[in-house]
Amino acid sequence: MKLRLHDLRGRSEGVQVHEQVALGDLGSRDRSLVALEAVDAELTACESSGVYRVEGTLTTRATYRCSRCLREFREPLVASFAEAFVRESAGAKGERDDEEGPIPVSGDEIDLAPYIEQTVVLALPWRPLCDPECAGLCPDCGTNLNEDSCGCRDGALDPRWEKLGELWNRMSGSPGGNG
Repeated sequence: MKLRLHDLRGRSEGVQVHEQVALGDLGSRDRSLVALEAVDAELTACESSGVYRVEGTLTTRATYRCSRCLREFREPLVASFAEAFVRESAGAKGERDDEEGPIPVSGDEIDLAPYIEQTVVLALPWRPLCDPECAGLCPDCGTNLNEDSCGCRDGALDPRWEKLGELWNRMSGSPGGNG
């Protein structure tokens, strides 16, 4: 997705840009992301005092792998997009003093695809869940606890925690215990 800077000069209302952007295979970088549809970018670009601002909304649908039960599920992904660009001066090629300031660019076109990809990647959930109440998988037998119960954990106590369990029972059963 390319933005031509000379199209913005002298247009106080800016330019509307609506385009679908196919991002590469983000799933190879994020194991919880199975698939990502093309991103629908609805952006407004304008120029003021030599700073080119691009703002809008990015919308897509993502297929995730639940971080608890490994079931695949789809849900929409909406992210706000806001970037500022400035033409780089001849002496300061590629240098940027402030990470929050405008991004220096050369030439008359800006390829927005890498910035759109960055915004989408930052909007992805860190640990996607198919449901906030997802019970996950049994750590012993692997049964999906959302669909079935296995009985592996009923009464089973890790022997390494046995003494702590005895202490808990003594404290919670004794007068003055905090149980």
